[in-house]
Amino acid sequence: MCHRVVTGRCGCLVVESAKEWKPVNERQHPPFQPGNQVSVGNRGHMANGSHGAYSPRRVNPLTKDIIKAHIEADPDLAYLQEPKYAASVWAWARSEAQVQLVTEYVEDMGIDAAMSPKPGTTAAIELLRRLEVTAATHRARLGLDPLSFARLGKDVVATRVMARNGLDGFIQAGAEFARRDSGDMIDGSISDDD
Repeated sequence: MCHRVVTGRCGCLVVESAKEWKPVNERQHPPFQPGNQVSVGNRGHMANGSHGAYSPRRVNPLTKDIIKAHIEADPDLAYLQEPKYAASVWAWARSEAQVQLVTEYVEDMGIDAAMSPKPGTTAAIELLRRLEVTAATHRARLGLDPLSFARLGKDVVATRVMARNGLDGFIQAGAEFARRDSGDMIDGSISDDD
């Protein structure tokens, strides 16, 4: 059975089964079968020698695995499963997947080759550095590193207290926390002592 690629109603390419494939001319090759991975090499690098960090076929499965392994498996990160965070979580996990692909690529090529770019391209080691910075920025914004997690947790608790008790309740809760923390009595009022 042969397969052919046709344009679907939405304009996307769709693989259809055809009973028989007939070449238009003698130089035409049969169409690729579904799931074809001719361009993917042994360790996952592309056969043309690239890292695959910009290939959705390589990046998207890793992105999904990273989300499952980190976000869905950790109950402390349940807030990131809310729909309003979906795009940010995807961007973070995609960056992490790209870092993983380029890291493996750099490890396999050696440091000298990684520092020497091909004409018209960025050196692999510089690309890795840029991707690492992007991933670190996403981690910090989502609360995935210890410092940003603590800051985000503090802000979330403050927002919940304010929503539940209003501004006066928020001030009282802060005063109570400060009193317990320092052992001093604080009445919750703001004074202007100079």
